[in-house]
Amino acid sequence: MINQKRASTVLVIDDEPIIRATLGTLLEGTGYRVEMAENGKQGLEKAREIHPDVILLDVMMPGMDGYEVCRKLREDHRLAEVPIFMITALDDRNSRLAGLAAGADDFLSKPFDSLELEIRLNTLKRVDRYRHLLDERAKLKETLEQVSRQNNQLRQLSQQVILAQENERRRLALELHDEVGQIITGLKLILEQAAAEPVSRIPQALGVTNELMQRVREMSLDLRPTVLDDFGLCAALDWLFKRFSKQTGIVIHHNIDPLSEQRFEKAIETAVFRVTQEALTNLARHAGVKEASVTLTIDPNSLLISISDAGKGFDLKKRPGLESSGVSGMAERVSLAGGNFNIQTGPGEGTLITVEFALVSKSP
Repeated sequence: MINQKRASTVLVIDDEPIIRATLGTLLEGTGYRVEMAENGKQGLEKAREIHPDVILLDVMMPGMDGYEVCRKLREDHRLAEVPIFMITALDDRNSRLAGLAAGADDFLSKPFDSLELEIRLNTLKRVDRYRHLLDERAKLKETLEQVSRQNNQLRQLSQQVILAQENERRRLALELHDEVGQIITGLKLILEQAAAEPVSRIPQALGVTNELMQRVREMSLDLRPTVLDDFGLCAALDWLFKRFSKQTGIVIHHNIDPLSEQRFEKAIETAVFRVTQEALTNLARHAGVKEASVTLTIDPNSLLISISDAGKGFDLKKRPGLESSGVSGMAERVSLAGGNFNIQTGPGEGTLITVEFALVSKSP
């Protein structure tokens, strides 16, 4: 007898009532729940409805024979692994080979023996459980390999983030040392001289102090302009263009509406602002131009910004050129925020940078 919490279901597909009745009687005392189908078409429908644990399938049936039913069962991914016995009075080799080719697991010959039937069913169920176990192990192995690949990708991304952070810290350290440090050193010398002639030195000290405060304020704005948090991307970009043009003399032609109140995810706003800021910095250092263009295109599904100039350009195939121009850092920043980064350039061909994000707009 089978001792299970849930009775296993056997589906009998046979067009002969006497065969169905015989199998029902033989299986009645074995602990199986028995379902019947009178032909191939009905058997397929019943199998898809109840998902049996075992199928007993007659070979010789009118209309759709057992071989065709077996093939259709194997084509259905929900039933492909269900054990199938083919019932036949035929004992020739060719019939069995045809059954195996159709996907049968074993055969039952008429007349039936109750003990043989129970033993065969239990054996086939054990084989089926083993097959499922192998499948689960294969799936688990594939999942573990996928997790391992994802962990490797995460480690690489973490390393890239750490590298970007270190590069930013290095840049700030250089600015503090080269600019703020020099101003502080000059202020210290003026204050030392003020001990001897305080009246003439105080205005000079105040001037240097104001310069120092202005430089610290600019560095603070470079780190995180408050306009980006308070008023959004469009206002921050307009502020950036005005400040950049004032500092460099390079004119930025753009279509940005500074009064636009449309907001986006913080990661997207930050990435677009930083990439634009970095691109303009590179443009001022390397492009050798007096003007550039920035175009922002927003629709319900995406945000696209392009920064272009007709300057010197550079060779993308040379890794040193990429690193020195900060292209890899911009690409990593956009990728981490979930966007797509692209650059087109070449020696003497100018540069076009595009950044695109899929988005859901936010209310201000």
